[in-house]
Amino acid sequence: MNKLHKVITAFAASAIITTTYAQAQSVNHYGNQSNIKVEQLARYHSNTEYGESGTEIVSFDSKYNQAYSINGALNAVDILDMTHVTRGEFPLKKRIFLKDIGIEGSDITSVAVNKKYHYIAVSIPASDKTDAGTVAFLNHEGKLLSYVKVGSLPDMLTFSHDSKKLLVANEGEPNDDLTVNPEGSVSSINVSRNGIIKQHNVKTIPFNREQISNDIRSLGRNEDESFLNLEPEYITIDDQNKFAYVSIQERNAIAKFDLKRNKFVKVQSMGLKDYRKVPIDVSDKDNTVNMKNYPLFGMYQPDGIAQMKIKGKTYILTANEGDTQDYDGYSEEARIADISDQFNYNSSYLNGTDQALFNDKKALGRLKTSTSNPFVNKNGKYDVPVTFGGRSFSILNSDLSMIYDSKADFETITAAANKDAFNSEQENMGDVKFDSRSDDKGPEPESVVTGDIGKSTYAFIGLERTGGIMVYNVTDPYHPVFETYFNSIDNGDISPEGLTFIPAEMSSTQKPLLLTSHEMSGTIAVYELSAK
Repeated sequence: MNKLHKVITAFAASAIITTTYAQAQSVNHYGNQSNIKVEQLARYHSNTEYGESGTEIVSFDSKYNQAYSINGALNAVDILDMTHVTRGEFPLKKRIFLKDIGIEGSDITSVAVNKKYHYIAVSIPASDKTDAGTVAFLNHEGKLLSYVKVGSLPDMLTFSHDSKKLLVANEGEPNDDLTVNPEGSVSSINVSRNGIIKQHNVKTIPFNREQISNDIRSLGRNEDESFLNLEPEYITIDDQNKFAYVSIQERNAIAKFDLKRNKFVKVQSMGLKDYRKVPIDVSDKDNTVNMKNYPLFGMYQPDGIAQMKIKGKTYILTANEGDTQDYDGYSEEARIADISDQFNYNSSYLNGTDQALFNDKKALGRLKTSTSNPFVNKNGKYDVPVTFGGRSFSILNSDLSMIYDSKADFETITAAANKDAFNSEQENMGDVKFDSRSDDKGPEPESVVTGDIGKSTYAFIGLERTGGIMVYNVTDPYHPVFETYFNSIDNGDISPEGLTFIPAEMSSTQKPLLLTSHEMSGTIAVYELSAK
């Protein structure tokens, strides 16, 4: 029996361990074999309506000991005081509304701190999301310093580690009827000491067809539209500030970007997960945890992406959430049962599979599949169904080859830890819909960050739907070890969206902290982490 199986067995045999801390904060720990201790020190509530995205992305500045949180409900940046988190205090210092800085836009999507010069950057899509977006630079009190135009729908941004550049992921989504479809791109911005940035400091780089690997799936009604549907989602930059790695979620791909040359050098598919070898729960209508193998492939489709350096080598980590293109003008989504007559049941993949399995709503029939399926025979039949999201996290080398995937861990662990919340969603506070996401991307790992606790490096992966944080020891990137799964759902923290790891040397508590923003509940939890 391997370590993971032993841990899962321990989960099933043991009760949830609940510990209460300052200000009645609580953390649910599942299992008792973890080498780290997790305490929730404090909690911020944006006082917005449930489900309105009162907190989405959070960033931290050690000089002023304050956090910056994106408030999607109010189109604002919340500036939060972290001075007294050990006393359970995490108050709002100031709220900067989009209208306050005089910039028109539909939303604020991301925030990042320049850790050397201590100002922030925020990304602002245009009122019409297909138009060029804006990046605004604000001082630590929220005063506008400057702003520049970038590509369409800037969705995430990050500073290089030397604080000399800002990279922006411009998703470039189309309008709903697909009559306007801007290119996805990355904006590379040379930034200054004082945050006064001019438009000539911005270079927006689209993709080049020659960089696109042949194994990246097509997506759209024709080849030109497919090329336009390369949509950057999230960016991480290596410690040497040489390369950035960009998740392209819908296309199931990762891009490698050269910071010095401001150029994409590679765009590569993440490949497919074979569910003949990995179990999965595929139905929301069987009213049970039902992990089985099926003749089915899954696209990883990463959202959040992070990097770490282990023994001088760079590794990339991805949170494999899954996503689809689903517009009035074109949609790739279908239930397998609805297109069951379009499969080739005599293919080498299906190998004489009974069509009844594909029509059964308690089996594959309910699962969402893509009609943009590369496995099509000469008669136009699909040789195997392909579904959305890897329900896992992966580790890749810097050359983008996968060296590890957590496979079915997230579903298996959450089922043992808290069966009632398995593959669930919570549309309203306390209304847990058991098994409701099994037909549609399962637990949806949204974000991933890494950090050191003691002498070990850990990965933290937030599960957007099921909730909570998965923790793995990744000191050996080829053989990660599951450490623990924790959440503060009992305290009302629902749907982790953004994670920020604060190393011990930057923490006011002298211990590492993890900030976790929860989109549905509009809250941010401050967790203190220590080695046992």
